[in-house]
Amino acid sequence: MERKKVTFDTFVKQLGCISKYKKKYLFVILILNMIFACIIPFISALLPKVAIGLIEGRASDKDVIIQMCLLGGLTLVCLLISTICSMFQQTRFLEIRIKEFSQVARRLQKTEYSNLEDAKQIDRFNESLEALGGDYQGFEGAYHNLFDFLPFAFATILYSVVLFVFNYWIALCALVSGCVTVLINSLSAKYAASLKDEEAKAYKQVQYFRNISFDFSYGKDIRVYSLQDKLKRDFRNKSINLVSVFKKMINHQFKLGLIELIFLLLQDGISYFFIIKAYYDGYLTLGEVSFYVGLIIALSTALRKASENFTSMIQNMRLSESYFEYMEDRSLLESFEGRDAIDKKETLQIEFKNVSFKYPSTSTWIFKNLNLTIHKGEKIAIVGTNGAGKTTICKLLIGLFEPTEGEILINDINIKDFSKRALYDMFSIVFQDVNIFGCSIIENVVGEDNSPSARAKAIDCLNRVGLKEKIESLPNKYDTQMLKILDDEGVELSGGQNQKIAIARALYKDANMVILDEPTAALDALAEASIYKSFDDLVQSKTAIYISHRLSSTKFCDKIALFTKNGLEEYGNHEELMAKKGIYYSMFMTQGKYYKEGGEDNE
Repeated sequence: MERKKVTFDTFVKQLGCISKYKKKYLFVILILNMIFACIIPFISALLPKVAIGLIEGRASDKDVIIQMCLLGGLTLVCLLISTICSMFQQTRFLEIRIKEFSQVARRLQKTEYSNLEDAKQIDRFNESLEALGGDYQGFEGAYHNLFDFLPFAFATILYSVVLFVFNYWIALCALVSGCVTVLINSLSAKYAASLKDEEAKAYKQVQYFRNISFDFSYGKDIRVYSLQDKLKRDFRNKSINLVSVFKKMINHQFKLGLIELIFLLLQDGISYFFIIKAYYDGYLTLGEVSFYVGLIIALSTALRKASENFTSMIQNMRLSESYFEYMEDRSLLESFEGRDAIDKKETLQIEFKNVSFKYPSTSTWIFKNLNLTIHKGEKIAIVGTNGAGKTTICKLLIGLFEPTEGEILINDINIKDFSKRALYDMFSIVFQDVNIFGCSIIENVVGEDNSPSARAKAIDCLNRVGLKEKIESLPNKYDTQMLKILDDEGVELSGGQNQKIAIARALYKDANMVILDEPTAALDALAEASIYKSFDDLVQSKTAIYISHRLSSTKFCDKIALFTKNGLEEYGNHEELMAKKGIYYSMFMTQGKYYKEGGEDNE
């Protein structure tokens, strides 16, 4: 994975999000914490100096108590303010990250669908989404790093100035030591980043075996084929690989840590030498010695912590950089400009003219120079071998993908002239993978429209696909909640019943054209043929496409288009293709036994 260079622009964008979500008061929180958190170590170094000075000056007990209480009270006030700031910023930065999730959701809804099936764009999206993956990771992590970095950075400047006034050699040593610490943390982070791909690969492999171990669906195979020992051995080997990656990181950090330690010891040694010399030369009192020693310790800590937080902030902002780049890339978005949809009363004619297509980032042509016309009101079945591009035709037709070459015409209008919204409105499609949403049965059909007329129409569609008896047997009938993941009382219907809900959804939409893309895979051949024939009666005069790998759904269609990996191989009605005795004839005869009652279990 390419290591991104963090720009100042990313830092500005992160701060800009604070203003965007109307949380400018967080800037005040950052400044307050920077000041008061910085003062606490300074007072801790000053306290022994004051105490020793009072003792040496033989101050009264009352004066000692008063001054100690004043310093202790000041420390307590600073600690209280810093703690409140810390607690306050935790939830506020989390709120900003959560609001960014809503931005991502909206962005995905507007993203060109072809990008959602492009491996490169998927990887890019996953990389960008990593920025929102945790409280102390990426987007939110950079805020927390900044919150922690500012007090240490301010303390470094303040303590260095005080030490410089006393002895510039001490300040110079601290500066050199600080630069070494920053360099070492940077090298350590860079080395860890170089192992990121290796770590990710090893982690995925370990996670794979862990998932298998806790996935009950694998239980039967593991027991029947005695795979326990093999899985444990493989899991152990992959775990060792992951541990070896961590060992590399730790060993590298240890070596660099030794160098950092040497410079810290040199810094402390030189600093203590000048302080002790000044004491014996009479320039410092014992209390001042205590103060400067404490200040050197505080400076060393501040340098190290500032460097660690700065390095971590850069790493997190690197994720934010990918996130902002992805979110601002407008080339990924769908264009909703173009012609409006054709009037719903009018059905469609479709013409593929010399259409060639291959998926993004691939070199394999799904088909080349496809020419196919579907006339108004015509019912066409698309059949063929797996991987022949049957579903791809539907994706091209409804605008999810665009032809690589050639053109598609809808009622003699180029498909590219229509807006995406218009294309989606003109087609009712039941996809191969049926999706049921966590809402009521009626809402799965109508969406957000809760008007009485919409409800009546949806109930009619559900009844027409044969679900009336099942739905009315449920406690809440059409208002029954689906899926238990959102509602403990939710209902889980069978695969066939879910497919009927999806078909009812397509009927309810009542678009210009209807497409069934193998939505009856959970049904046997006889049940599928019955569903397709019933659906054909329901759509009446609309143009319709029926895709199926089982030929029981083709006989009633006006035309049949048979596709193979070579493209459109055969075209005609059932009788014509049977008489041709080609591929269709062979497939039909092979599957023929399933069309007879009892040829397949009807579950």
